[in-house]
Amino acid sequence: MSSVEWQDIAERLEAACAESGFDLTCAFGVGRYNAVASPDAQLDDFGRPNRLGILIGNTRKLWPAFTRALENDQELAASENQLDTYVTVQLTRIAREATPHRHQLVFSHVTAPRPFPIQRLAELVGFAALSPSHLAIHPLHGLWFALRAVLVIDVAGPDKAPSAPTRPCSGCSAPCVPALERAVAASGTPLTSGAIAAHAAEWIAVRDACPVGHESRYGEAQLRWHYGSSRLRVVADA
Repeated sequence: MSSVEWQDIAERLEAACAESGFDLTCAFGVGRYNAVASPDAQLDDFGRPNRLGILIGNTRKLWPAFTRALENDQELAASENQLDTYVTVQLTRIAREATPHRHQLVFSHVTAPRPFPIQRLAELVGFAALSPSHLAIHPLHGLWFALRAVLVIDVAGPDKAPSAPTRPCSGCSAPCVPALERAVAASGTPLTSGAIAAHAAEWIAVRDACPVGHESRYGEAQLRWHYGSSRLRVVADA
């Protein structure tokens, strides 16, 4: 088995992911990650040392790929949660085509029996730090990105310890914190998806308050999708 096989797989997967709108990937060694992760954040390593892990996410580039799929796939358009279905179907296909090795996907939108702490993983593998607003922050895209899944592949992964993430919030006055406080006050507790939709402007303002990544801000249709309640609106606005 080639010592750089994991790099070949990671490059193939990165290219395939980008075609479907998942333009952020980060390869890491699962053994190295598990050694510092808390028990509730451990990944299955197939019982073998330091398997290959790949964190998968997206910026605003997911939107055109997703809306094209909605226009051309009646089954997807009819699904109950169109975006989660798209993420699941596309990443499952991409992983299967990228490697013959056994693999496992852990999706951020799957919350049963408990959600996987994907933001914590992103920080531990050096991809994104945690901001004072409790959102992951990327050094280029700021708060304007999403973490979708972690793929573990049964092949030897990188053995190098992950680098510490870049921390754009160091020295920042944290304008996201008062924005978050205003959003929570407007929505009330316990927080529900309906309350977020009713006060979408306040929640969008939390991301807008961050001085990093304004060029990566989601378009208006994408914002309405993420902070609204109508799945059908996306077809009209595509």
